[in-house]
Parts: sequence; structure tokens; C-alpha cells
Amino acid sequence: MSAIEYRPSIDGLRAVAVIAVLLFHFTPVLLPGGFVGVDVFFVISGYLITKIINAECERGEFSFSRFYQRRISRIFPVFAAVTFAVLIGASLIYSPQDFASAGAVAIYAAFSATNIKLMGQGNYFKMSPDAQPFLHYWSLAVEEQFYLVFPVLVYFAARWKMSRGKLVVCVALVAMVSLGACVYLTERNSTRAFYLLPTRAWELLAGCLLGLDPFVKAGAYSLGIRRFLSIGGASLLAISIVWIREKMPFPGFVAALPVSGAAMLIACPEASQTLVQRALSYRVCVFIGKISYSLYLWHWPVYCFIDYAWYDRSAIVRLVSKVLITIVLALLSYRLLESPLRSWLNRPERKGLSFSACGIVVVLISVLGYSIRLENYVNVSPDDVLLGGVTFAAAADRPRIVLMGDSHGAMYGKTLKELSREMDFTVHIISTQGNTPLPDSRVYRDSLSFLEKTQPPVTIVVLDWSSKLGKHPERLQTALAAILQHTNQVILITQPPVLPQAASRSGFREQGVHPVREDDVVAAKRQSSNEYVRSLQSDRVKILEIDSLFLTPGGEIRFTDSRGRQNYHDLTHLSGNGADQVKEQLRRELSALLYAGQK
Repeated sequence: MSAIEYRPSIDGLRAVAVIAVLLFHFTPVLLPGGFVGVDVFFVISGYLITKIINAECERGEFSFSRFYQRRISRIFPVFAAVTFAVLIGASLIYSPQDFASAGAVAIYAAFSATNIKLMGQGNYFKMSPDAQPFLHYWSLAVEEQFYLVFPVLVYFAARWKMSRGKLVVCVALVAMVSLGACVYLTERNSTRAFYLLPTRAWELLAGCLLGLDPFVKAGAYSLGIRRFLSIGGASLLAISIVWIREKMPFPGFVAALPVSGAAMLIACPEASQTLVQRALSYRVCVFIGKISYSLYLWHWPVYCFIDYAWYDRSAIVRLVSKVLITIVLALLSYRLLESPLRSWLNRPERKGLSFSACGIVVVLISVLGYSIRLENYVNVSPDDVLLGGVTFAAAADRPRIVLMGDSHGAMYGKTLKELSREMDFTVHIISTQGNTPLPDSRVYRDSLSFLEKTQPPVTIVVLDWSSKLGKHPERLQTALAAILQHTNQVILITQPPVLPQAASRSGFREQGVHPVREDDVVAAKRQSSNEYVRSLQSDRVKILEIDSLFLTPGGEIRFTDSRGRQNYHDLTHLSGNGADQVKEQLRRELSALLYAGQK
């Protein structure tokens, strides 16, 4: 890396940031605003990168290839190791749906676009935390997107002989526009404001301004001003970490507190040696700062996997395990990967190797993520229904079946895919999440058109009966009459018991008990809907009863199977393992309908 003055207090500030983030994630009651540590990282990153680029431009040594080689050697070895480790861990721990989701996010992570993917999944603070092992990658994506643009601006400013003062003014103006956009969007769509680069750029640009302006040099301020900067900056950070809450509109104006605090501490010269500066430069703080990148990358997957797999263990066991495993992995990662490979890959003669290794890993992660997504989850767009959705085991001489429904139908997709290979039939999955293939809907009309074209011998129809039938259950009877014009047999699968919130993984973690009885009101509604489905049984309409698979004789819901594997993906949907509990019933019914009379 280019020679710039090393500042131990910067590593100390990194330590504060990463500890705040870890404590927020592991024990949020201690530091409810600890998530602002990411904002501190943004300021530090902007400052250091600008110092390096500006110094090289002034010496006429700046090179885009060298800049990005440094970025690769700095972040990519640990990033690649964590990403592959997470995918391996997810394959062992997660349900197929959650594993597939992790694979999908990994593809975006490979191209530094995790923030874009996660933005489409909802609010950062409201996501199911234990099933999002790449959630923390959003901040890496924002940084890398920023560094595709900012170095170009600084380079051309130097080439066009723009004075430093003019460059500072330009950067300040862009930062003000970004802050304005952040405040505006936070009030209207806080999720977009949280994830998008344009609304986060001002935080990085705050650090960039410090990196451009020479007032950070020692001796630029009186002792009183230096004390004000250090004590004021530390106070703003402390207030941010303790006072800010995830329910507040964020980032918006609120984010100015941690950003200002970090900027003030960076602006305080290293040589001033105020009490705060000395504390940040303490050996332990500096070391934690040096391993902060490894700590940050490892801590969240560890959190996810432990909470996912050990949801029924005590909170203290999970907490101690998270802390110890994170520290061990971070130390190993820093000693074996981050520190040695940063120096080794950063040598000028290894520039080609650095870029090649980066490209190969990006391709591998992308291919692996896509394969995981394709193999473990069937996700059909409404636009694809007319074309047959997703097809498995296609062959002209095989009988066809069609799976039609909503997300409650899609949850059987992987099971039917496996059966299609075992029983030699072709399956077309046209179940679409969030849609209701009942009369008067587009997806219903498209489904009928596909059935008319293919004339399958068997069509399986599965819906969230209790919510989709509502006050007009006769719509199902109307739909069946139309479906039976294009298929020989219809199979309807009853709705499984619905978990109470307390019986979810988060419920177990919060309450430490297993209250797995279905709510009486919910159960009555579900049973009424199932009863209506049963009433439609005929020679051409078969009913698969699955209650006994997921209810004990005493009426408790079987959240896990006999081997401890989870049967539920969420409160209403079965996991891949849960859907597999229905596999033998499906096998028997399909065998009787498809191959009757054959030996």
C-alpha cells in the first residue's frame, strides 16, 4: 500500500466500530445503537482511501490497476473464504428454501451488489436474522460501488490540475446532495435510503473530505481545539451507540451523529495525544482494529448458524458460542489469510495473478450460488406460468403432472422434482408465490391455458386454503370443474397445522419453551377450510390428508422430525424436510394414478 502516515488511533476507532456492531448483533440490549459502527467504518474508509489516492496523484504515481489490486489483496481473500464457508455451512444447517436464498444472495455478493438484492427483501431490521448469513455484506457492496466512481473523480481532478480547494468544494457539494437525498428518502422509503449508495455516499465523502484537507496534520490546531475534537467526537459516538434505536428513521439526519463523531476523531491529529487519542492507540484497541475486517465478516454467519441450529439452547450458551467461535475464526483468518495474502498479492509483479484469482472466485461463487438456487428451491414467476413454469425430468415418452397453486404449492416443488426422477414422470411446476390461481385472476387463466395445451393425466392443486378460500370457497369448486376439462385426475393436499409465533425458531429463543399447539382460532379456520376441501373428493378428485404427519395424538405440532430436523420453514410453510414427510403419500397416489395396471 502507498506510504502514508500510519495512525494507530484509526485502528482503535475501527475497534470501537466493530465492537459496537458485534454487541448490537449479539446482545442488542447492551448497545441498541451499535449498528452505527458501520457508519464509522464508512468514514474511516473514505478517509484512508482518499489519503492514498491523493498522495499518489500528487507524486504522479496513481494507477487504477494498482489501486484495484490493493483493494483485491485487502478484502478478497477473507471475503472468498467466508463466502465459501457460509455456503458449505448453509448446506449442512439450513432448510432447502433458506439454503437456496443464501445461494441467491451469494451471486449478488460476488458482484458487489448485495445491497441491491437485500433491498428487495425488505427492511434491514425486520428480516428473519438467522436465515440471512450474507446480510452484513450490504456495507461491503456500498463501499465497492463507491470505489468504482470516486477514484476516477480524484484522478481526473488531478489530471486537470484542479486545486485542492476546488476539489474539496466539489466533494462537499456532492456530499450535501447525498445527505439531502438521504434525509428525503429516509422519510419516504427508509429501506432504500438504508441500502443505496447515493443515500450513503455522504458518509464516505465525509471521510474523503478529511483525506483531502491538510488540516488533519499535527499542529494545525491549538490544544483546546484538539481536545474539543477528541472529547466531542467520542461523546457523539457514545451518544449514537447508546441512544439511537433501530425504530428511529435511519439513516436520515440521525446518522449525522456517528458520522460527525468519527470525523471529529479522525480530524484530531495523532500527535496531539489527547486522552481519547491515547485510549484509541492502546495496543489492545489497535490489534482489535487490525482484525476488525475478519471479525466483521465472520461474526454474522456465526450468529446465523448458531441461532438457526441451536434455537432451543439457552441464550447464554448461544452467546458464549458466538463470541468464542467468532474470535477464533477471526484470529485464524487474520493470521493465515488476511495478513499474509495482503502482502503477497499486493506485489506489483503479481498484479495479473490478483485480478485472475478475483475473476475466478467471482465466477465460482456465481455458478455455485446459481446451482444452489436451482437445486433447492422452485421459484416461478407469474409471467412464466403460461410457458409451463419450471419443468423437471422432461421427456416425450413420460407422463406429465402439473403442480398448481401458490407458495403452499411451491413448497412441494423439490419433493416432486425428486419423485419425478425416481418415478419417471415429467413435472411442470406453475405454483407462484403471492398469487391465487382461482377464478378471475390472471394466473388462473394462464394456468388453465397451460393445462389445455399439455393435457396432463394428473394435476396437483395446493393453496393456503384458510386464507385463499375466504368467504367464497365455492371458487375452488368452479376452478376444479374447469381444471378437470383438461386433466384426468386432481390431487388436493390439505393445509398443515399453523405454528404459533412462540413455536418459531425466534419464539423458542425468546421464551425457551416449546408451546407447539396451534392457536384455537387459527386451527378452527384451517380445519373448516380443510373440511371444505375434503367435501370435494370424488372419483377424479383425490385428497391427501397430512394432519397426522404434523400433529401428535395429543394435538401438539411436530416442529421437528424424529431426528431433530425442522419440519417448518416459517409459521405456515413446510420446510423441504417437512414436505418430504408427504413424499410417500404422494408416491403411492401418483403411482396408482399414473401407472395403474402396470407391473
